[in-house]
Amino acid sequence: MAIDATSRLALQRFAFLLAATWGLAMASSVAAAAAAASAASPAASAAARNVLVLFSGQRRLPANIQFASGVREVLLAPERKLMLFEEYLDQPTFTGADHEQTALRYLRGKYESRPPVVVVAVGQFSLRYLLRHRPALFANVPIVHAGVERQDLEAIGTVPGVVGIPAGYDLPGTIELALRLHPGTRRFVVITGSGERDRVWESDARDAFAALKPPRGVEYVSGEPTEAVLRRVRALGKGDIVYTPGYFEDGAGRTSIPADIVKAISAESGAPVYTVYSSTIGLGPVGGKTSDFVDMGKDAATMVDQLLAGVRAEQMRLPAPGKANVEIDWRQVQKWQIDAADLPADAMIRFREPSFWEAHRNTALLVLVVILFQAALIGALLIERRIRRQAASALDESEKQMNLAARAAGLSFLLWDTARHPRSSERRKVPEVADERPVALDRVLETVHPADREGVERAVVCAAADRREIDLEYRVRNEQGDFRWTAARGRVSAEASDQLTGVAWDIHSRKVAELQAEADRGALTHMTRVSTMGQLSTSIAHQLNQPLAASLGNAEVARKMLDGDDLDLAGLREICDDIVADNLRAADVVGRLSALFRRGEMNPAPLNLNLLVTETLDLVHTELLTRHVSAATELAPGLPTVLGSRVHLQQVLLNLILNGANAMTRVAAAERELVIRTEVEGEEVSVSVIDKGSGIAPEDVGNVFEPLGTPKDTGNDVGLVICRSILEAHHGTLTASINADGGATFRARWPLRRPS
Repeated sequence: MAIDATSRLALQRFAFLLAATWGLAMASSVAAAAAAASAASPAASAAARNVLVLFSGQRRLPANIQFASGVREVLLAPERKLMLFEEYLDQPTFTGADHEQTALRYLRGKYESRPPVVVVAVGQFSLRYLLRHRPALFANVPIVHAGVERQDLEAIGTVPGVVGIPAGYDLPGTIELALRLHPGTRRFVVITGSGERDRVWESDARDAFAALKPPRGVEYVSGEPTEAVLRRVRALGKGDIVYTPGYFEDGAGRTSIPADIVKAISAESGAPVYTVYSSTIGLGPVGGKTSDFVDMGKDAATMVDQLLAGVRAEQMRLPAPGKANVEIDWRQVQKWQIDAADLPADAMIRFREPSFWEAHRNTALLVLVVILFQAALIGALLIERRIRRQAASALDESEKQMNLAARAAGLSFLLWDTARHPRSSERRKVPEVADERPVALDRVLETVHPADREGVERAVVCAAADRREIDLEYRVRNEQGDFRWTAARGRVSAEASDQLTGVAWDIHSRKVAELQAEADRGALTHMTRVSTMGQLSTSIAHQLNQPLAASLGNAEVARKMLDGDDLDLAGLREICDDIVADNLRAADVVGRLSALFRRGEMNPAPLNLNLLVTETLDLVHTELLTRHVSAATELAPGLPTVLGSRVHLQQVLLNLILNGANAMTRVAAAERELVIRTEVEGEEVSVSVIDKGSGIAPEDVGNVFEPLGTPKDTGNDVGLVICRSILEAHHGTLTASINADGGATFRARWPLRRPS
């Protein structure tokens, strides 16, 4: 039964109303489900934001499908709290005022309770529709447009809150591509339909071909039934080229998807077909200069992102306008015998059958790698066999040389069992066999000197536990029963964690010499200290005379009071107290002097450095007065207790103070000033003795601590050497420097705590 155009339009409107009613019902169901979800999780619902994508055409259009995939790829990341909705105006299938009102009621009813924060308009129909009904639909909601050509945007003009970039379709570039690939072209056949959008496409084509230079013949096939169009293209031949975007409606009023029309025309055409839409490449056209709809979707989603971040539409940084790319269907290149050399270098070749190498490259490479690996493995095995023979020969020679060297050096090889259970084996000199068994640690310790036994045991156990090297010096009993000094170095075996391997050698002569040298240094240090105290005899006498004279005076007064008639017991008690105090002072002086004269080991203990400086200055007070030297102190307040040998550090201070006084013998008496300063710097403490003497010549600074390496007036050079050795025993340093205003500074530094 034939249906006229009016009846057909009424049926179409009825179908759309039915679809809209079904959509409203589904929206109500979705809204109810969303309300239930928000009741269960109100915070999540409040945080979600809605974005609406409004397409001009219908859902099945390939361009719309590709655009939507690009938008979803950017916006629908799992961490986003975003709801993305898609609606279709079904242009140009449904048009007219009634259709617009129906769609308006549908959209307003559906999104009234969940309004979008951003709307994306895809295509010029969608953009114009939103601009016409924006106050009623989504007032003040920013709009991002995509897929709208530049001339359409210029006709619309600038609208506040509307932003986007023009579509990059390039019809002139597509015409030039066709002429490049078909130099003998005589005629273009342009095929469009009778729908509203089809007429826009025809107008665009006429403008593009009118500007073509040099001109070519152009035939326009517009608004004909599809059967007639297919008959026309079957009759085309050499020298003809077809350009078509497809169409929505043919001359018989039948609606269709443009991509289906392009596919049908390409299948029947006797001439190559070109298009500007990437969504139709692969359906039969040779190619064209196209814009990718997926990229359009991504660009639109990027602009939506900025709006969601609070950027105003007028301040938005727009992506670069979409660039048209040359897309070619390789199957059509072969079908129309197009010379591949004529293809643009930057063309995107699609559907190209890979060569054997391209198709099986990974397999071929794998086979080649396996063959090369097998060859390399065989070669490596042969080389390894030869190397092993050479290594065995070299090892045998090396063992002989090592045994000879070990005998010459007096080395012994150690193999100790640290598991603390007995095994029968002895340490042997330079093993001649490879199966020597380890010696139990208990048996090793039996031969160690009792004073060294605990230290050796602790070092071996710790080395076994931490898998680190040991480096020991200890005394061991030899076969004659004498104890001799031995050095041992080794580590836990990599194969057995309870076995320690290494070497030992006799160091008795060296160790005895070192101990003797240490004793000699101690004697020299003591002699230097005694010599220094001899220089201070006047000061020492003064230190003792003061309390003794005071004690004698008090005793004489007490005797006179006892001879008197009136005995003042309170006065006698005070005199006795003074005598006791003076004797204690004298005893303290004698005690400190006795400690300085006494020869002893260096035993660090906690001491008050500031107090030590004050006591030392008291000791040399008379000596400094005799030399007309004034002493000033700059003592660090709150100085913490330091670790050091009191006697030896006082010897250092005495030497430095007397050396500073000696250095100022040629300076005027009024300028002889000595400063003693204490400081704390991080984990170190320092004492500086600063004089204003003749100073040190720059060339002598490096030799000041060398014996007989300094001028006479610099100080006692042997004393400086001893002072430096005392500081080194405290893990510290003694340095000398030249003062900018004359004189020299000697600075002693050592850690607050003894290094572990």
